[in-house]
Amino acid sequence: MASNFKIGTSCRNAMCDAAVDRLDSGTIAIRTGSPPTNVGDASSGTLLGTCTFGATAFGAASTGTATANAITSDTSADNSGTAGYFRVYPNGAGDTAADWQGTCGTASVDLVFDNATIVAGGIIAITSMTFTMPIQ
Repeated sequence: MASNFKIGTSCRNAMCDAAVDRLDSGTIAIRTGSPPTNVGDASSGTLLGTCTFGATAFGAASTGTATANAITSDTSADNSGTAGYFRVYPNGAGDTAADWQGTCGTASVDLVFDNATIVAGGIIAITSMTFTMPIQ
């Protein structure tokens, strides 16, 4: 039987707000390589650096999408390499307790950088990020 399940806008907004509110003062880890199969799996690749969400990580959702407020840059990257994926963690969460993950790079990815090549000691800056709750 085919599914035709849909979520209304106010419910999408509430679900989106609940998901991003967990990230207040949380972190974004940038790593090399491909993301693990599941978010609960151990991280792979090399940790390039970590950026930090503010005390209020995202603004209120509209049409199921929330936009991140200013994200604090990592002003001294841990290692050199090409950014391949990221993981988002609630404040204080350990490696396998990420809330979500996605690919990163310069185009057609979940998190876009101007230059995905990170240099140890350099700056990792995220200028914008959104989270969207699907309609179905």
